[in-house]
Amino acid sequence: MAVAAFSGCVVLISDLLPFLSHFSPRDFRMDLVFTGVIVLAGWFIGGLTDIETETRNHLLHLANTDGLTGLYNHRYFQEELRRHLAEAAEKNRPLSLIMMDIDYFKFYNDVFGHQKGDRVLATIGNILARLVKEPSFAARYGGEEFVVVMPGADREAARELDEQIKREIAGYPFEGAENMPGGGLTISSGIASFPENGTTAEELVRMADKALYRAKYGRGNHIYFSVVDELRAFCRNEKELFSSLKTLLTVINARDRYTYWHSERVAGYAVALAERMGLPRDLVTLLQCGAYLHDIGKIEIPPEILNKPGKLDKQEWEIVKNHPVWGGNIVHPLTLFSAVVPLIRHHHENYDGTGYPDGLAGEEIPLLARILRIADSFDAMTTDRPYKPARTPREACLVLKQEAGKMFDPHLVDIFICLISEQEEIKKEPSRPRTAGRSAG
Repeated sequence: MAVAAFSGCVVLISDLLPFLSHFSPRDFRMDLVFTGVIVLAGWFIGGLTDIETETRNHLLHLANTDGLTGLYNHRYFQEELRRHLAEAAEKNRPLSLIMMDIDYFKFYNDVFGHQKGDRVLATIGNILARLVKEPSFAARYGGEEFVVVMPGADREAARELDEQIKREIAGYPFEGAENMPGGGLTISSGIASFPENGTTAEELVRMADKALYRAKYGRGNHIYFSVVDELRAFCRNEKELFSSLKTLLTVINARDRYTYWHSERVAGYAVALAERMGLPRDLVTLLQCGAYLHDIGKIEIPPEILNKPGKLDKQEWEIVKNHPVWGGNIVHPLTLFSAVVPLIRHHHENYDGTGYPDGLAGEEIPLLARILRIADSFDAMTTDRPYKPARTPREACLVLKQEAGKMFDPHLVDIFICLISEQEEIKKEPSRPRTAGRSAG
């Protein structure tokens, strides 16, 4: 439009200057119309150019952006990471990469639904967009994974931003987060830096991913499982009942988070023992499911008894002893779970017949229930409880040995102790004898 207007003005002025042309009103009017046409054409062509530019920019934004979170997508992340790495190598500057993963996000999706899960992803995207400042940028790597690229930042700067992001997400009031394992929605992360951890995009991503894996799955004795995922195969033909079961698992965690974490650890110990014994895969899967659900009957125990910090009185103890029966009754209507009921009902039976609820002894107790008895007791002894401090693994193994033939199957105890003893930290621990205490899981 500017070019058209300028050209039109030149023509009109030339008509008015006598030394350039002979003035003619008719020619002037025609040139005036011609100038207007030129300006309108310029406006129209310029508008089309603006629309084309806006459309191109919008399409480029769509191509580079994740629609749900508003962050950059995986393709843009890969391209920009390579570009920034090339600049970092050329200018001899550091670059850091943070990979993040939402803890137990599949569990959240299964319990609360995918729409609320999408809200969580969108909210975390907003948090990252607010906290990550240029020239750094955040992107959605895929699923529940995010990544932050920090050009010019060393590992310490990346760690500071990582901690800030974790605090922000842990403190955000996500719906239902109080029922999640740990009492809230959290993220795990891994950091890799150029050049110490790698000089190419592939190396940095691989190292950050390894660090993330160690952070997520290597926390002490905690063995990570997604309870819902493991049970999905068992329940694929009973979708509605499975949904009810997920609700029960959530209720357990809301009432007694120890029970939830305890069940996951017991599943890890029990599966390890079953695999060491060479049991068939279907029995190992059955045992794993039974371990997850063995304390489900505790939802019937009043909270003041379930979370009592001191020793239970006789009446309270009799109530607690009913939880294997209640658990079996809860699971019994689930047809595909019928094989799990004996594990839940008999996981507190003693090898000498002094256990509960049915006083079974020796081989009368199902094999998987005997395995579960050992794993359950070992975890109870090695975990801090309100009424007693945790024993060391070596001390717990000594108790298992002392009670072999009484509470526990002696053959299974020997295998389990060998399994635990293979851990280097147990071999190095000094033995400190301690009197036996309450070990009910």
